[in-house]
This record gives sequence, structure tokens and C-alpha cells, in this order.
Amino acid sequence: MTFWKDKKVLVTGGCGFIGSRLVERLVEAGSKVGVVDDLKRGKWENLAAVRDQIEVVEADLLDAGNCRKACEGRDMVMHLAAKIRGVGYNVKHHAEMFYSNALMNINMMEAARLENVDRFLCISTVGIYPVDCGVPTSEVDGFKGEPEMSGFGYGWSKRMAEVQARCYHMEYGTKVAIVRPYNVYGPRDDFNLETAPVVPSQIRKILDAKDKVIVWGDGEQTRSFTYVDDEVDGMMLAVEKSPNAEAFNIAAEEEIKIKDLVAMIIRLSGKNLETEYDLSKPTGSPRRCADISKARSMLGYEPKVSLEEGIKRTMDWYRKKMEKES
Repeated sequence: MTFWKDKKVLVTGGCGFIGSRLVERLVEAGSKVGVVDDLKRGKWENLAAVRDQIEVVEADLLDAGNCRKACEGRDMVMHLAAKIRGVGYNVKHHAEMFYSNALMNINMMEAARLENVDRFLCISTVGIYPVDCGVPTSEVDGFKGEPEMSGFGYGWSKRMAEVQARCYHMEYGTKVAIVRPYNVYGPRDDFNLETAPVVPSQIRKILDAKDKVIVWGDGEQTRSFTYVDDEVDGMMLAVEKSPNAEAFNIAAEEEIKIKDLVAMIIRLSGKNLETEYDLSKPTGSPRRCADISKARSMLGYEPKVSLEEGIKRTMDWYRKKMEKES
């Protein structure tokens, strides 16, 4: 971790689920950490363990001036701020998701360039891949066809971010790392049923259920889910070892059907529930699983937390949170 010691690192979206865990890891590594967040979804409480060791600024990154001010004096920018919602929200708000995310990405990378920031982390998404990509999916499929339609606007905003990263690297020599996260989950995730992604939404539904749980689609669609600590590992490795605008899948390799994920969570909950499938609801891409051989060979990345262990940790965190709030 000597690479990170005494580096002045800005984490955008640092009060959020993944961002707050990254902030903690950077503090552990000896970095001087600043956070900028608009606090629309991020929470101060996520940074409680390190609050007295970091600088936190509340600001809207859709404003270019705020972005530039946030980048002043930084050695690195880890740009995690994004508008992220679940599939139900995405399918109704393609323009909103495209505009907000594209503008934030453009503003932050340009601000980092103008302020001579040494390294920049560009966060892309699994959602850039087309529905007919190969599985396990290699990075080369990232710009084939169009993004899967349930996340069309968001996917295109992240493709634009990758193009911007490559252009800045080619013209300005910007040291920029690109990572494509796959379905990250863990403690501090979003458990609001209107906006939550798959794992927290299923955990909440199952823990709240009396006799049955309703699953969107037929449950045959597959995903690979990445525990938050493994995702943070990959982000830090990419910035350290490959800031040359090459994209890396940062993911776990365990592929599971949604119906089997639901069965796992029910088993771990200790409840006896019936499963009902709502075929009128969107299911997203039929299959998603990453090829992580590039990250493994070039970054030394290796996911460490199994899906079952990660689900246990996330459920334990959520139960404790609910007990505190009750």
C-alpha cells in the first residue's frame, strides 16, 4: 500500500455505498482523503469511522465550477459519483440517467485535467455491454452493438465516459484508469425498494415477507455479483498499475440464476417462503458474467469473498441497521 501513502486523493460520491468503503481503504493506506458528494443518496453516517480523518464538501457535480474547485491540489481523483438506480427506474428515465451521468463525467475529467491531477479513475459499468455479448464477457465486447435496453441511457453515458478517457489519454497524456463494475453489493447498499439493485432488494423483500416473495421475470436470468471490498480492490489496483485508458472488468466469476439467488437468501434468512414470478416486469439482460482474465493477469486482481459469504455479511449488516432504527 506504499503507493497510496500521503497521496492527496479526492473521492467523488464518497458518502455513498461503494465510495465510503473506498474512502476507508484509502485512509487505511495512508492517503490524505477529500470527499465531495451532493448527499442526495450518500449519507454522512457511512463515513462515521473516518469522519475526523478526512475533508468532506457538499457540492453538485453537474456544476463545472464545483468540479474544478474540488480537484484543486489533488494528486488523484477517484470519480465514483453517479446517478444509479435499479432496473425499474432506469427503464422509465433513460434521458435523465444519460444527461446526469454524462455531464458529471465530462465535468470531472475536464476539471482534473485543468487542475493537473496526476491520475483519474473512470467508473464505467457492466451496462455498456450489448444483450448479445459473449458470456463470460470480455472487455472487447464493450462497444459492440448498443447497450441492453433496460439501462440504455445509463449505458451510453458510461460508454461516453470511456471514450472521453481514451481521448484525454491520447491528446493530453492523462493517466486514467477505467473499470467496469459488475453488480456490486454489500453493507451500506441501497435497500429502498423503488431504487435498489438486485441483491439488497431481494434481501429486503425476503426479510419483510410473511409467506411469499415476488420476483421480477421468470428468474432464469443470470448475474455475477461482486462484493464491495473486492470491487474497491480492483479500483485501487487499476489506478496504481494501469492508468492508460484500458478498460477492466472488476467482478466475481460466480454466475447464478436469479431464482437460485432468491433461494439462497431465503435459506440464509431461515424463513419458509413461497416464490412467485411476475412475468409482466422487466428482467434486464438474460445473462451476465464477466471474463476477468485481463484484470487477473495485468492487475493481479482476484476476488476474495464468495457470494454466500457476501450475502451473509450484507444481511447481518441490514438486520443490525433495522434493529437500531426500530
